[in-house]
Amino acid sequence: MIWDPAQKAGVQKAVDGFQAANPDVKVSLEQVPEDQYYTKLDASLGAGEGPDVMWQSSRAPVYVEGGALEPLDQYIEKDKVSMDAYPEKFVSLYKFDGKQYGIPKDQDVWSVVYNTAVFKKLGVTDVPTAGWTWEDMVRIAGEIKAKQTSSADVPMYYNYDFNRGVGSLIHALGGTVVKDGNGTVSSPQGLEAFEMIKDLQDKSLIPPVKDSADFKGTQSLLSGSIAMAKVPSWELSLLAQANVPAGTFHMVPQPSVNGSRATDTNGLSYVMNANSHQKDAAWKLIKYLTSDEGATLHAEGGASFPANVAAGVKAAYYKANGKIAGMQEAFDVTLEQNYLRTTTEFPKVRSVMPEIESTVAGPYYAGSLSASEAASKADAIITRSLKQ
Repeated sequence: MIWDPAQKAGVQKAVDGFQAANPDVKVSLEQVPEDQYYTKLDASLGAGEGPDVMWQSSRAPVYVEGGALEPLDQYIEKDKVSMDAYPEKFVSLYKFDGKQYGIPKDQDVWSVVYNTAVFKKLGVTDVPTAGWTWEDMVRIAGEIKAKQTSSADVPMYYNYDFNRGVGSLIHALGGTVVKDGNGTVSSPQGLEAFEMIKDLQDKSLIPPVKDSADFKGTQSLLSGSIAMAKVPSWELSLLAQANVPAGTFHMVPQPSVNGSRATDTNGLSYVMNANSHQKDAAWKLIKYLTSDEGATLHAEGGASFPANVAAGVKAAYYKANGKIAGMQEAFDVTLEQNYLRTTTEFPKVRSVMPEIESTVAGPYYAGSLSASEAASKADAIITRSLKQ
């Protein structure tokens, strides 16, 4: 069971590869909408059922504590699977009390993609470059805005949410969101991060946050209603597979802030249901999906950037997304500077993110809270969650 429709074809291609190699095992792939995934998973696992193999994220500790996931150590040892094939920070995310519960599937990479056709149509020749800065981004967005004629168009999309937007800027500015078990947003870096994104909104360079709940940056890039957007790796196949000329979309790293391009990352994992009646087959599937062959098929089919770091796997991913210019160069820069997302490094914070969005971020962008008030409220909510 998985949740992302944009990656379903990639996962299915890998599953098909597994079935070709293991004709005695039948695998059915179910994609459940993300906002329903954990509700459905909880109900099925609570009834002693559920999928044999599934995706897990930073919520994994809850399922380990509840006894819902099967430790994989005996299988790893028996088949001599090397965990060195995956970045340690993602391996350790699924290790609890010395036991390994998941094999990493992917790693998140955030970059900025711009639509060259939109720039050309508007006559804007000042385009993003690999070495650009935040100030460059604001200037270019302003030039785009000055040329746009439709009230439905905006220059760009940038993450405004707290976890992946404000949090990344805090880190790029040299601050922290959590330290020593407490929220630390009420810092010069935290206030500046809030103000930087609100400035984008107030200058009409991004959509008003209050109207952005259903805004899709990738879809807007495709339609041409925006010129550039911060895009996650799990959505890039939508651009790479679009019916447009190669090079229409060009990728650059996130603009530097005080010399830093720090961006958040997370990594999904394949895990096994502790109640599975087909554990040997489930392990075979997990091992295959995360192997060089399985990860390559994921990449070729349009799934997110693999956690498997084999050179051939990476090459397959870049080739599959080859219509997007500049990708490998942008990824090389970003992968060097990313950090574990707040809700990934501190899973307890995940449960209060909706509260932060509704009672802190929303009112702040609407103008009813100051940056210092928003930061203080965020710290109180984060600290409370960490103490629970």
